[in-house]
Amino acid sequence: MADNNIISFPPLNATCGNCRWSKFCVARVLEPETRTQAAKNLVCSGPLRRGAHLFRQGDELKSLYIVRSGSVKAYIDSEDGCEQTVAFHFPGDLLGFDAIAGDMHQSSAVALETTAVCSIPYARLAAVAVEVPALWNELMRSAAMQLIDKQSHALLLGQKSAQARFATFLLFISNRFAARGCSRTEFNLSMSRQEIANYLAVAVETISRLFTDLQRRGVLEVDRRFVRIVSLDALNELAHEGRSLGVSHA
Repeated sequence: MADNNIISFPPLNATCGNCRWSKFCVARVLEPETRTQAAKNLVCSGPLRRGAHLFRQGDELKSLYIVRSGSVKAYIDSEDGCEQTVAFHFPGDLLGFDAIAGDMHQSSAVALETTAVCSIPYARLAAVAVEVPALWNELMRSAAMQLIDKQSHALLLGQKSAQARFATFLLFISNRFAARGCSRTEFNLSMSRQEIANYLAVAVETISRLFTDLQRRGVLEVDRRFVRIVSLDALNELAHEGRSLGVSHA
């Protein structure tokens, strides 16, 4: 079962206006007068400590979750006991759609750092659809975007070299931060090198080597989990399997 360490926060209409990420999540479609309606269906909660589970594979579907702060890793445990990371989620992302088909979560979600979430009890989604149609539409859009992300991840693993996978991953993180108004070129990675390796289906030694190599070539500057992208052009070329590497400063 999911870890019982989520502390209740005030209702959505008391906190949404103070949340710096609200304009990036499904709540961005809400007008001030509709937030009171939505508050009957959405509950803000947190925090989750690093390593705490929001839900586990096999848990019964109870709610969908919006990441309010921090970050979350989604992973699947295979029958042979191996763990496969399938997604990383950031503020504004919606989690839990994998449970809708069979009323049971097909993956686990664990906090990568101190993380807060907002939950939408699934039994109330019909009420959301009737009372706040714009919110329902945004939920569906978010679900569609996750399907696109999963397809992109499958293509990444099936068609690209380890170096191109790594470069694509860094650009993915860069784009996610930029979309939230943060720096595109300077950020901290909340996931470990082992977790990155697992997500990209390569050895952790390969990730360490790639960090070192791209830093030596002037593409990145790395200090533990802090990354500075020196050349977005060079990183893009690597992601697209470019033959040459012309380093330019972003």
